Amino acid sequence: MFEICSHSRGRLRMLDIILLLSILAVIALFFLLSSPTVDLDSVEGRCAYIASCGWEADAASEEVRAVELPERFDTVLERYNALQLSQGYDLRAAAGRRCMQYSYDLCEHPDWNGRVIVTIYVYGGRVIGGDVHTADVNGFMHALRS
Repeated sequence: MFEICSHSRGRLRMLDIILLLSILAVIALFFLLSSPTVDLDSVEGRCAYIASCGWEADAASEEVRAVELPERFDTVLERYNALQLSQGYDLRAAAGRRCMQYSYDLCEHPDWNGRVIVTIYVYGGRVIGGDVHTADVNGFMHALRS
């Protein structure tokens, strides 16, 4: 067995602290770079966010409403939230609270000739969910982000 002298222990602690700070800096940088900084309080900002997801929204078609999310999600809302989780969102961030729902007509969709709607949900200045869907009974709904 060998012993680490107190001088070596001090060096190890300093290396541990530097390593920990480096890891935290990388994580913080990842979050800063992965979330677009747009003004979700304006139509232009919300449309810019939607554009960052690969879609072109018609700003003039905006529909806004407040939505109160239940504290407990039923089966339908759990399935919808599974879609959100698959793209990095989580509606549970606003469970039991009121969020804002913003819907826009898409300018075009590669797989559909009729009306296609893009919806985002905003709570606390962040997008917590979104989707692209048709109102047609034979239509579709898919993730906002791929």
